[in-house]
Amino acid sequence: MTLSAVSALDEHHLQLLTAEQAAMLLALVAAGQSGAEEEVPVGAVLRDQEGRFLAEAGNRPIADQDPTAHAEMVVLRRAARRCGNYRLLGSHLAVSLQPCPMCHSAVLQARVATMHSGAERKQSVSEQDVGHFSVWDGSLFSAESAALLRIFFDKRRHV
Repeated sequence: MTLSAVSALDEHHLQLLTAEQAAMLLALVAAGQSGAEEEVPVGAVLRDQEGRFLAEAGNRPIADQDPTAHAEMVVLRRAARRCGNYRLLGSHLAVSLQPCPMCHSAVLQARVATMHSGAERKQSVSEQDVGHFSVWDGSLFSAESAALLRIFFDKRRHV
C-alpha cells in the first residue's frame, strides 16, 4: 500500500485493519506530512485503552522552534491536555520510528501501556531499558517507515 493510498483511507477502511495497523498507518500519514513540511518524517498516534484516537502528530522541532517537539512528545502533550491528566494509563502508542531516549523516557513517565514502532533507530534504546511495555516491535510497516526516512535524507544529500 502506498502512502497516497493510506491518506485516502476513510474510517470504514480503517475498521478493516487491526487497531495497531490503523494507528501505524495514521502515524505514517503524520510522518509524511511532517516530511512535506521539511521536518524529519516521524509520526505518532496515541489511542486510549478502548482504542479511541486521542492524538496524532508529526515531528515539529523546526516549526515550533523547540528541540523537544518530536512526534511522540507532541502526541503525549496533546493527549494529556485532552484527558486532563499527564498519566495516560492504558494507552497505546504507534510511532513510525523507534523512539529516541528522550521520547522513550517521556512515554514511560506517561505510563503508556503498549508501543508499536516502525523503523528501527540506529542508536536505539537498549532492550533492557524497554520498561513495562507489553509490545515493542518493528513489525508494523517497518519498511514503509524506513522508506520515508530514506527518501527524506536522500533528497538532502543530493541538493
